[in-house]
Amino acid sequence: MTLKSAGRAAGMGLLLLAGTGCGPQGEDPGDLDALELADEEVAPMPEGRQSSALTPGLTNYAIASADARTDADAPTTNYGDTTRLRADSMPLSESYLRFEFVGLGAPVNNAKLRLYATTGSVNTVSAWPVSNDWTESTIHWDNRPHSQGGPLLSTPLPVEDESWVELDATELVQGNGVYSFGVGMSGPDGVSFVSRNSTLEQLRPVLFVNTEPANCTPGTMVESYEVNHPDRVFHVSASSPDSRLSRSTSLWVDADVGRETFLSFIVDPRGRHIKRAVLGLRSRDDGTQHGPSLYNVVPGTWMPDSRTWNNRPQLEPSPITGLGAVPPFTSVQLDVTGLVRSGTGTLGTNGTGFRVELGLRSDSSDGVEFYSPYVASDAVWPKLVLYFDRPCPP
Repeated sequence: MTLKSAGRAAGMGLLLLAGTGCGPQGEDPGDLDALELADEEVAPMPEGRQSSALTPGLTNYAIASADARTDADAPTTNYGDTTRLRADSMPLSESYLRFEFVGLGAPVNNAKLRLYATTGSVNTVSAWPVSNDWTESTIHWDNRPHSQGGPLLSTPLPVEDESWVELDATELVQGNGVYSFGVGMSGPDGVSFVSRNSTLEQLRPVLFVNTEPANCTPGTMVESYEVNHPDRVFHVSASSPDSRLSRSTSLWVDADVGRETFLSFIVDPRGRHIKRAVLGLRSRDDGTQHGPSLYNVVPGTWMPDSRTWNNRPQLEPSPITGLGAVPPFTSVQLDVTGLVRSGTGTLGTNGTGFRVELGLRSDSSDGVEFYSPYVASDAVWPKLVLYFDRPCPP
């Protein structure tokens, strides 16, 4: 079991804790699902990590304690030690994951299942609750766990490679317990995900859980918040106009070299009134005296192949706001309440979610470098934090 407690929106986080899986054994080198991502910029986890106590009012999460893919074409073969999970309908493949929470200490107001896709698909992914009577070392297609008959977790978004798939699990995850999920796809254009056995620890499957604040007295109103991490994020450079820089540990913005950053978030108010919305970024060692400006992406211009300078998404002519001077190693917080409140869409199980697509561009040669989600500590990841006033549950 691996548990984690991220900091409040102001501080936002400690270190992401790793799963304890072993690497693949006896894999065919031609099996793409068994290969690690060939990208040296993805930062490794620091050594000597300690598990932190779970705390009410924070964003707690667990890395998968077990996961495995199952293949109908090999119905009695176990794939519990591979570095990739798989969802496909031709050939038929499903994956299974288990997460464990103990000591949450407060009611849950939001839960999200996040998987990192290494391949893309024009189809969509679904997840469903299954029984916990399976083990990573013995599961295969013929003995895979049965559905528990709970709600289907789904999103109408196709899967983009080098991005996260996020599914709302709030209806299923309501407190301490062991939670298992099946993951599949209805279309034949399948997708692969990083498993807990991957050396890329910060890309392993994770279940986020937001809990109520510690001062949540039943019958009173309390400010709750929800942390959203980007599902897609990268920078592009004019000096490498045809290169994809998707998994860099830095997000660069600079007019001299010609570098821009793009990031998107999936937001689902679920009928709640958004009190305020804050975009958070963390600068690296240099900072800047002339920070970039934040823009909306022109709708429809961010496509799955929009990952290079030459085909990057288009930005609206006028910025949302400017960042001004950005000191080194500083958290920058931008109020984007109006932008998020105006969003509408049909994403998520209940059809109320939408995606916010943003870009950072500078007109100064004094560039700036922000941390990306490919660094080890989520304390410095970009994040969109939503605040709500809600009654405390009884």
